Amino acid sequence: FGVACAGGITRAVKFSCGDQTVSASPPPEPPAAAAEPCFPSKATVTLESGHAARMDALRAGDKILAARADGTLYHDTVSRFSLAKSDVTAAFVSLTMGNKQVSLTATHHLPVGPSKTLKQAADVKQGETVWIAEKAALSPQTVTKIELVIGEGLHNPLLVNGGFPVVDGVATSFNTQTIVTF
Repeated sequence: FGVACAGGITRAVKFSCGDQTVSASPPPEPPAAAAEPCFPSKATVTLESGHAARMDALRAGDKILAARADGTLYHDTVSRFSLAKSDVTAAFVSLTMGNKQVSLTATHHLPVGPSKTLKQAADVKQGETVWIAEKAALSPQTVTKIELVIGEGLHNPLLVNGGFPVVDGVATSFNTQTIVTF
């Protein structure tokens, strides 16, 4: 077992019990929260063809389902400036809304509430409304569960025309409205 020391550092411990000496190492450090606004590799988007694609399969030039600020849906083009790191482990905020679930880093934004104000995932509370893609427009859904999960990969599809990528059926945004519009 480990012992917490000053500064939060955990060190290996060696102790004796009778005639036995036992050594134990601390468990591995959990992944740090990712600073980049991202999704895990297994998150999916809908291609213009209607087929689902994992984040780690997206390429610049792919057209994916996106939402405009007014809530209408269309297909936007994935930029060559999109982030794709498949070989990392990171912590994600997992939001559940009925039968939908999306995992995103704490700093990733998504439209929340009736006015679709962009909030970071870390600031979303249970009972708030996020926006789900249904047919030709976004539909409000209540967040029923929030948890921290560990996942593989960090991916962020930046869209050429400033759309909100629909990831795992949920409208998201890589940054504030001003930055996305720019």
